[in-house]
Amino acid sequence: MFSADSLLECDWVLIRICGLLLFEVMANTSRYFCGASVLNCTLVTILSFFEIFAASFARAQPNDQGPNSSLIDLSSLGLSGSPARVEAIPGTGELGEWLGIPADSAWRLGGIWLGNASAQLGGGLNVENDPGLAQQILLNLHLDLEKFVGWKGARVWVQALQVNANKASYRSGSLQGSNSTLTPPPFDRTELYDYVFAQSLFDDQATLLFGKLIPSIDFANVVIPIAVNKKSLYSLPAITSLTYTPPYAMPVLLGRLPGYPNSALGASININPKIWNKSSYLKFGIFDGRGGSGISPAIQTGMALPSLSGPLFLIGELGSTWRIGSKLKPGAMGIGLWRQGGPLSICSEQSTASCLNETNAYGGYLIAQQRLINFRYPKDGSGISGFLQLGWSPANTNLFTSSIGGGLSVFAPMKSRPLDSFGLGASWAKINNQAFLYDQLNDSELMVQAYAQLHLAGNVYLTPSITVLPLVGKKEAAAPSTSALMQLVFLF
Repeated sequence: MFSADSLLECDWVLIRICGLLLFEVMANTSRYFCGASVLNCTLVTILSFFEIFAASFARAQPNDQGPNSSLIDLSSLGLSGSPARVEAIPGTGELGEWLGIPADSAWRLGGIWLGNASAQLGGGLNVENDPGLAQQILLNLHLDLEKFVGWKGARVWVQALQVNANKASYRSGSLQGSNSTLTPPPFDRTELYDYVFAQSLFDDQATLLFGKLIPSIDFANVVIPIAVNKKSLYSLPAITSLTYTPPYAMPVLLGRLPGYPNSALGASININPKIWNKSSYLKFGIFDGRGGSGISPAIQTGMALPSLSGPLFLIGELGSTWRIGSKLKPGAMGIGLWRQGGPLSICSEQSTASCLNETNAYGGYLIAQQRLINFRYPKDGSGISGFLQLGWSPANTNLFTSSIGGGLSVFAPMKSRPLDSFGLGASWAKINNQAFLYDQLNDSELMVQAYAQLHLAGNVYLTPSITVLPLVGKKEAAAPSTSALMQLVFLF
């Protein structure tokens, strides 16, 4: 009979073999695209690091200390690579505690500061060589009305956002977005990001949200992981820490679904009934759709006065969660449909007479995630998780008509580093290059990224990443395009 340790060792031998084969294919691909260029040398170095890491990890896994080992705090494991896109209540609340607000108070004040620097290593756009710098700060004030005045199930919060970036951060030439911190012009903005009233209904079987919302947090969001229960070892803040945009804003929904940095006035309801054992859900939302109307320049709803007098954006999502096997590996899937009100148009920058027009737009998407391997269950939440996202739209005015993306995340692979994580992701999107767009855009774009999220101290994390675009969306950008990014995140 095989022991659990021997089976785990066999699992890691298989993982290492598959990983080395994958990295070898990627290395050969980079040689095909880049020859002996700087990009090839960079990729080979990175892949060699991962190969050495996988080999040493397979040899040096420490034994668990037995059933009485204390569980580690996983509240900061797997931080999102783009907190403003997925964190409804960001930070740890320590800012409020520093200012004298008790931890058990009805009030909570917290936030996140994020800063990154990017450099173009090869290909991309031939623009200025200034450093690509960007920073973002989120401040959130949250009030639990049940604790404050006894209003059962009610909460309110308000959030401020401040972003600074520059054109140099866009040098990769990606249409999907190689740096998820970046915003449309203006690159420097300060805004009242959202203000929300939330009410739980029918014994927590439904949640109603109303106000200026960030719909991308609640819909088409593959990043927020499954929380099996309040004590779950899998209640991680994010299923991936990729620093590019597609996991946080699906390509077919770019410019349609309101989200970072353009929140929108609206309402949504999440129904999670007991008759479904609270393992399935149904969500609906209706929001200000002016940001997706095709008007040039686009309306920045995050900075504009809130309104529902123009076109509306409607979205619905049906999903379910599950647990597989004796180790209860969680998984989830959601299917959604959306409709953007019109009239809609995309016009040439050279001539407003050259336009693509339609009365409205619609599309669908699928998101899924699954815990694949546990390392030290039930000691902690370490292991490997994967995610998948698919999107489609036949709209003539959509920037992308279809997309597919996915990735793998390795959480806490080394027991001595319990808050580190590593990952790999890829996203391909079919570009709408009809009519005048054909002169500006290629047929499709492919983007691949590898990252490592390293816990430095306290609530500070460092995330280096490398992004490669074998296929670049903009015709003026040279392919392959390779960029490096170094991101620092501080939670408070």
